[in-house]
Amino acid sequence: MTKDQEVLLKVENLTVEFRTDEGTICAVDGVNLEILKGKTLGVVGESGCGKSVTALSIMRLISSPPGRYANGHIYYEQKDLLSLPDAKMRELRGNRISMIFQEPMTSLNPVFTVGDQIAEAICLHQKVNKKEGLLKAVEMLSLVGIPSPEDRVKVYPHQLSGGMRQRVMIAMALSCKPDLLIADEPTTALDVTIQAQIMELMSQLQKEMGMSIMLITHDLGIVAETCDFVSVMYAGRVVEHANVRSIFKEPRHPYTFGLLSSVPGTEFEKETEKGIDGKARLRTIPGLVPNLLHLKGGCRFADRCSRVISKCREVEPELELVSNDHYVRCFNPVPVQQTEDIV
Repeated sequence: MTKDQEVLLKVENLTVEFRTDEGTICAVDGVNLEILKGKTLGVVGESGCGKSVTALSIMRLISSPPGRYANGHIYYEQKDLLSLPDAKMRELRGNRISMIFQEPMTSLNPVFTVGDQIAEAICLHQKVNKKEGLLKAVEMLSLVGIPSPEDRVKVYPHQLSGGMRQRVMIAMALSCKPDLLIADEPTTALDVTIQAQIMELMSQLQKEMGMSIMLITHDLGIVAETCDFVSVMYAGRVVEHANVRSIFKEPRHPYTFGLLSSVPGTEFEKETEKGIDGKARLRTIPGLVPNLLHLKGGCRFADRCSRVISKCREVEPELELVSNDHYVRCFNPVPVQQTEDIV
C-alpha cells in the first residue's frame, strides 16, 4: 500500500446507483482508487464502464434522484467528501479540486464572456473584487497559451474554436491553483495536433503547479505518454491497476490485453484475419459490454474472455496483488512470459 503522506485523494469501495424505469443500475461498484500527490492517474475503459461517474462522484456532482451514493468513502486530506456539508463541498469544488468536462461548448455558459466565467470562480474562492478577478482571468488565458488574452476575455464561447474553448476550460479549472485536476476526455473532438498541444500544456502546468491529475480517456497513447499509474475499468469495476510501465509491458487482465491488442502500432497488435477486401484486420474484443441491469454471476468479462475457465462463470474474482503494486481481478491472468514474448 502507498504511504498515507503520498496520497492526495483516496476512493474506498465507492458504489453509485441510478434508478431507472427498468430497475436500479449499479454504474460504479466497489471501486478503489488512489491519486498520489504530484502524479497522474489514468482511468481507461469502454464507454459506460463507470469512469465519468467516478469522476463526478469525487466532485459530488451526481444528481439525486436518480443517482445515489450507495456505499463507500472519498477521502481528501482526511475528510470524507461524501459526508461533507454542502457548503464545505462548494468551498473545495472548483477551488482545491477542479474538473475539465468532456465538451467545453456545453460546459461554458453561452450568454457570458469567457472572462466573466473565469473571474466568477476566482472572485468566489479567492475573495477578490470583479476587477481583480478579470485581471487574473487575463493572466490565466495567457498561461494556457491563448493569444491576445486582453481581447479574448471579452468574447463569448461560440466565438472561439474547439481548441481555444478547451484552453478556456483549463484556465478556469486552474484559476485557483487546485491540488487535483480531474480531466474527463479533455481532447475529445479535437484534431490530433490540438490534442497534442492540450496534453503538453497540461503536463507543463502540472510540473509548474505541482498538482495531481486524474485523466479519464479512451486514448491509450495519451495514457502511455502522460500517466504515472493506470486503473482499467470494466462494467463498473476496476479490473487492473498498476504503474504505467507495468500496464503496457505486462498487462495481466485479458481485457487490458485486448485493449492494447486492438490499438494499431502497439507491440500487442495481432492481425489474425483478413477482411473481404483481402487486407489484414486488427484484433478486436468479441461481444458486448454486459447490461448492468441483468448481470450474471461470476466475472463480468467472462462472456468475452479467451482465457475463461469454469470458475469464472460461478464466482466473481477479487482485485488481488499479483506483483509489486500490480493488482488484477482475474482467476486466470495473462502469463508474464506471454506478454514478454510479444514485447
